[in-house]
Amino acid sequence: MAHLIEIKDVYKIYNPGENEVHALDGVSLTIDRGEFIAIVGQSGSGKSTLMNMLGLLDVCTSGSYMLDGVDVSTMKDDDLSAIRNQEIGFIFQGFNLIPSLTAQANVELPLVYRGVKAAQRKELSTNALKRVGLEKRMNHLPSQMSGGQQQRVAIARAVAAKPPVILADEPTGNLDTASGKEVMRILHELHEEGRTVILITHDNGIADEAQRVIRIQDGKIIEDYKNE
Repeated sequence: MAHLIEIKDVYKIYNPGENEVHALDGVSLTIDRGEFIAIVGQSGSGKSTLMNMLGLLDVCTSGSYMLDGVDVSTMKDDDLSAIRNQEIGFIFQGFNLIPSLTAQANVELPLVYRGVKAAQRKELSTNALKRVGLEKRMNHLPSQMSGGQQQRVAIARAVAAKPPVILADEPTGNLDTASGKEVMRILHELHEEGRTVILITHDNGIADEAQRVIRIQDGKIIEDYKNE
């Protein structure tokens, strides 16, 4: 079976020329369906650039990226956006909720972009909020919820359309310990249901919860191993 993700010899170069920066420096990587992976690195290591590449939020300077058998490295923005909306659910450290929308409306927003009809949007968003334990908070605004609750809304938004890949960028970074554990519990549940979970973190303790750890430093992968 083909790999879900296959990146070959990828470079991302900023300021080409005299002061160029190699944010990614010849990265090659494969990820299979159903894996739970942590990509670990300190600030400036290239992990955020790699996340943006994997999530189709940015394109490489050179190299190739195959996602589910499709070469996405040369696609235009509109095509990337369409694939991103179908294939990937994003969870960000900063939640990225719209302050003026209720929890349910925030969760429905990507479904609107996908052209899902109103009745189905309501059903999908309700189910997603129930699974993260927020069925009693559906009509609350982000400002009326704790950080942990806001992150759970963000998770519900990411999973409502049942995308095969969950990309989580420092999802516990702004949370207290208890909320962080709850977020990780939900990610493990999603993985057990068959989703591919890619976790970006600088925290070795969080990385230890993944099946496989990829360490990045100075734009290069320096380690790739499975947790026992």
